[in-house]
Amino acid sequence: MTSTDSTSLAKFLKKEKDQKVISFAEHNLKGVPIGNDSWQRMVSGMLYNPGDETLKLARLKVRDYQLDYEKFRFRDYTVPKEYSAAKREYLRKFIGHVGDGTFMEHPIYFDYGFNTYLGENFYSNYNLTILDCSIVKIGDNVICGTNVSILTPLHPIEPYLRLTEDEDILESAKPITIGNNCWLCSGCSITANIGNNCVIGANSVVSKDVPDNSLFLGNKVVRTLKETDTKENIERLLREYGYYDSK
Repeated sequence: MTSTDSTSLAKFLKKEKDQKVISFAEHNLKGVPIGNDSWQRMVSGMLYNPGDETLKLARLKVRDYQLDYEKFRFRDYTVPKEYSAAKREYLRKFIGHVGDGTFMEHPIYFDYGFNTYLGENFYSNYNLTILDCSIVKIGDNVICGTNVSILTPLHPIEPYLRLTEDEDILESAKPITIGNNCWLCSGCSITANIGNNCVIGANSVVSKDVPDNSLFLGNKVVRTLKETDTKENIERLLREYGYYDSK
C-alpha cells in the first residue's frame, strides 16, 4: 500500500482502533458488521479500504432501501399516525437506531445506514444526506431542514494519495455527534460535533465543534442562546395566535 507518511495523513489519521466508538456501535446499532477489521478501522478514524467486500456490499444494499423508501403512499393507510409508524418501521430495517417519533421525508441518502443513531422525535425534511462512514449519533428532538448534509468522510490532501487503484484506496472518517434539541436549518453542512440546544443557520458550514446553546451562522457562533421566556409566557403567546389548546 502507498506510504502513509504524508503531512495530511499524519494530522488526521489515528494509529489505533477506537474501542469506545466500536463498543458503542456494537451495543447500540443494529446491522453493523461486528468483527470486520475494515469496518472497525473505518469507524475509528484510521486509514481503511472502502473496497473491502463487506463494506462495498453494505453500501449497495442501503441504496436499494433508500430507493424503496419512496414507495410509501398515504392513500394506503387509514390515518397519518399509521402512515408515519409504517415509514418508521421501514427505516429500522437499515438504519442502526431509529428513535420513537422519528419521521423522515423522502428522499434520504446514507453511505451505510447502520452507522447512524437517531434519537427520539427526529425529523428531516427533503434531501437529508448522512455519509456515515464513521458513527453519526444524533440526540432527541432534532429537526433538519431541506438539503442538510452530515459528513464523516475524510480524504488525503495530496492528489497522488487520492488517485489510487481500486484495491489500494485510501480513506478515513471522523465520528460526529449532534446533541439534543437542535435545529439544523436548510442547506447546512456538518463535519464536526454540535452540542445541545443549538441552532445552525441556513447554508452554514460547521467544520469545528459547536458548544451547547449556540446560535451558529455562516461559519461561526454568533450568540449564546438563553431562556428568556417562561413556559407560561410562551403558552400565553401561542393562545393569542390560536396555536395553543389550553385543554
